[in-house]
Amino acid sequence: MKILLSTVSSPLTAILLFLLTHCAAPSQRPASDVKFIVIGNTSPASPFVGYAERLPAVLRDINHEHPVLVIHTGNIIHGGHEWMGITRKDVTRQFRNLIKQKKIFTSAIHILAGAGDQFNGSLELFEQYTGEKLFYSFNYGDSHFVLLHIIDEGRKMSPEQTRWLREDLEIHKNSSAIFIFSHHPVISYPQNGTRYSGGEELHKLFIRYPVKAVISGDANNFYEYAKDNIRYIMAGCYGFNNRDWHWGFYQYYIGHYDGNRFTIKGVRVNFPAHEQAKIPAEE
Repeated sequence: MKILLSTVSSPLTAILLFLLTHCAAPSQRPASDVKFIVIGNTSPASPFVGYAERLPAVLRDINHEHPVLVIHTGNIIHGGHEWMGITRKDVTRQFRNLIKQKKIFTSAIHILAGAGDQFNGSLELFEQYTGEKLFYSFNYGDSHFVLLHIIDEGRKMSPEQTRWLREDLEIHKNSSAIFIFSHHPVISYPQNGTRYSGGEELHKLFIRYPVKAVISGDANNFYEYAKDNIRYIMAGCYGFNNRDWHWGFYQYYIGHYDGNRFTIKGVRVNFPAHEQAKIPAEE
């Protein structure tokens, strides 16, 4: 039975109107709207020190952006080989510091393995301490995120990863957008020449799906190259150690997809004055 407000007494009508106008469900962001952070190359300057001195300030700055997730493109430690004098203890100490640093984040973080994260050519300790798989995917809203294990230009993706990637993209072909991340760039602009040996084959696969951007981060700088409406982005980061700080590099990037347009911008952190004073004078 319908109740007409006009037939209800005045005080009750006022209460009903108040409930209708003030108790509506809270507004939510569209399912296709996602804001995320890209960061990488956060390793200490030496395998024999604890951590990059400026990194905690960067992580706190990222929290102020209120992203829904963070993608780390690799090189979280300063790895190497025992013949270099680097011991297992040096590497595990850095990974334990990583666990402490992750607790600073207020959002979820996903970490790719970088070339610098290896010990004696293996990523066993990376997998053990980060708890991450070398390649996997996940959804946020109706966007799909793919993390590929492409660590250098010459090492081909394993048949297992190739098969998984094809199946994963097909399963998520109706996503609003697909974002793909790798440590080493899949494709760069032609003049650069820094690219994965199987990049063209992957590009032919990507164009069959709603891939918006392929983002990597093993370099220190930023560049972008578009091919067949797919943006290949090098989101390189630098400046986490006192001795290698430089005003011209970005410490992280903000990616934003609003359901139609994807933007990415670099951020230079305004370090506290006491940290600025530690910057060595340029020779």
